[in-house]
Amino acid sequence: MTDNLRGALWIVIAAFCAAGMTLSVRALGTDFSTAQTIFVRCAIGLSLVFIFSAKKRSIQIFSPQWKWLLVRSLMTFVALFCGFYSISVLPLALVTVLFFTAPLWVTVLAVPFFGETIGWRRALATLAGFAGTLVVLRPGVTEFDPVMLLALASSLLFAGVLLIGKKLSKTDSISTMMFYGMLVAGIGSMPFAVSAWQTPSWAEWLLMFSIAGFGTLRGFGDTKGYAIGEASVMAPFQYTRLVIVSIAAYLIFAEVPDIYTIIGGSIIILSSLYIAHRETKRPTKLGRIAAP
Repeated sequence: MTDNLRGALWIVIAAFCAAGMTLSVRALGTDFSTAQTIFVRCAIGLSLVFIFSAKKRSIQIFSPQWKWLLVRSLMTFVALFCGFYSISVLPLALVTVLFFTAPLWVTVLAVPFFGETIGWRRALATLAGFAGTLVVLRPGVTEFDPVMLLALASSLLFAGVLLIGKKLSKTDSISTMMFYGMLVAGIGSMPFAVSAWQTPSWAEWLLMFSIAGFGTLRGFGDTKGYAIGEASVMAPFQYTRLVIVSIAAYLIFAEVPDIYTIIGGSIIILSSLYIAHRETKRPTKLGRIAAP
């Protein structure tokens, strides 16, 4: 089995895990506060990170880059809040499409983060992707739901998290970044979770454990896949998540994507794939680009 094939299998596994997390969040709905869901997800996820990294002892609690780790973790917390809430109320295919604007934001934010320049081909692809976003949002065509802006905010923040993660990867392990991220998000959500706490049933506890488990395994699968295979080859496979979510949303929640989501989503995906392709032509790469 080639490295690209093994990497693609990990990316598909990560896509299934991301879809499982999304569907679990949606199944919980609005019966529980978003803060409670995030708190439980981080508490369980933190335990899983300790278990996975115990053998290699790869968590560095006192890192010299603690300020950047803190900034990244705060961004992760807000991104989780915006993302989980938007999943709970928006059509699943629509919110997943909006999450896939992350590669577009990465391209734009790489300019102030790393002083990179955007060639005219990537610039046009990025503009086309944002045009696709407008098709999905369809302002002035139908009634605008402001929660869609929270999904976009989650994607924007996640792009920043990816770029800071690239900067930190030179000095800190993935386990350290995950530890800081879940610790800060867990502490940040705790007061709001406690004040609005509702005791879950066994079925609801199972969904919360699913959110944490799927979320942690998704991060591992993405990291493993992009570490093994070529980024340009891996990129198309992450969009299997959209197919999985759309099919599951139809079968479980009877949701059918509207024409704006289909057209706009297609534009966003094609633009992102072209940007990933152009990355292979450049001497430096931003690393993996994925959706939150």
